[in-house]
Amino acid sequence: MLPQPQPSPKDPDSDREVFRSAGSIVLSWAWLIVAVIVLVDLAVQGRDHAALVTAVLVVAISTVVYACAWRPRIVADSTGITVANPLRDHRVPWSAVANVDVVTAVRVHCTPGSGSSSAKILYSWAVQSSPSSARRAARRAGLNGQRPRLTTSRYSRANPPPGATPGYGQIPEPAKDALDRTSAEFTAARLAERAQHARQASIVKAKAESDQQAGGELAGTEPASTDPASTEPTGTKQAGTGTAGAGQAGAGPAVAEPAAVSPAVTGERPEVRWAWGPVAAMLVSIALVVLVVLL
Repeated sequence: MLPQPQPSPKDPDSDREVFRSAGSIVLSWAWLIVAVIVLVDLAVQGRDHAALVTAVLVVAISTVVYACAWRPRIVADSTGITVANPLRDHRVPWSAVANVDVVTAVRVHCTPGSGSSSAKILYSWAVQSSPSSARRAARRAGLNGQRPRLTTSRYSRANPPPGATPGYGQIPEPAKDALDRTSAEFTAARLAERAQHARQASIVKAKAESDQQAGGELAGTEPASTDPASTEPTGTKQAGTGTAGAGQAGAGPAVAEPAAVSPAVTGERPEVRWAWGPVAAMLVSIALVVLVVLL
C-alpha cells in the first residue's frame, strides 16, 4: 500500500489575526455588568425623573465605552491591515505598509503615494504601550541574562535528569523574546513580519508572471525557414525592420527583472471609512441625555 501524502502545512500569514488590549476588554465587560445591574434596578424601583436621567446617562456611557474600549482593534489578514479606531477604520493593503513600530501606541507607516513626498502614519487605539509596562519589559530584558528559575530541582542544566533533552530547564528562545517585550511591541513586530513576508511574496509573484510572459512570447515566435537556394533565412528577406533588426542583433526578447510591487502602480492605497454606527449611537445618546435633563 502506497503511503498517503501528508497535507502541506498551512501558511500562518494567511490566517486572520486580531490584536486588542486586554485592559480594554476587561473594562468593557466590567462596565457591561455594572450597566445591566443599574438598568435592572432602575426598571424595578425607579419611577421618577432622576431614574430616567440615570438610565439615559448609563446608555450614553455604554455607547462611549463600546466605541472607545471594545471596538478598537487591529485585524491582519491575507490582504492587509485594518486599524479600527473609535470613529474611523483604516484599511491598508500589505503593499502600502512601509513599516510598523510602537512609541506609545502601535503605528502603521504607509508608503507615500504618487505625487506625495510625505508618508501617512496611522495610530491605533487598540494596542498601546504604557510607560510602566515599558519599564517592566526593560527590567526583564536587563537582568544580565539571569532569569528566575521556574522550579527548584536537584537537576541542573549541566546535569539533566535521565532521558531529558540537553535543553532541559531552559526557556525556549521565543518565550524569552516574548517575556522581554510588551504586548504592543509584540504586535508591532508581528505586523512588521507579515508585511515583510507579503512584500517578498509579491516580488516572487511578479517574477513568476514575468517569466511566464517571456516564455509565452518565445513560444509564439515562429522559427525562420531556410531557402535551399540561399544561405539566408527567408524571414530576413521580408520587408520590415522588426524581424530584420532582431535577426541582425541575434538576441531574444529582453526580460526585465521584476521590482517590488509599488502601491502607486497597483493602485492599492490606504482606505478610510467612518464608523457611522458608533458615531450615530454616541450622538443620539448624548442628545437624549441633554433632552431629558432639560425636561
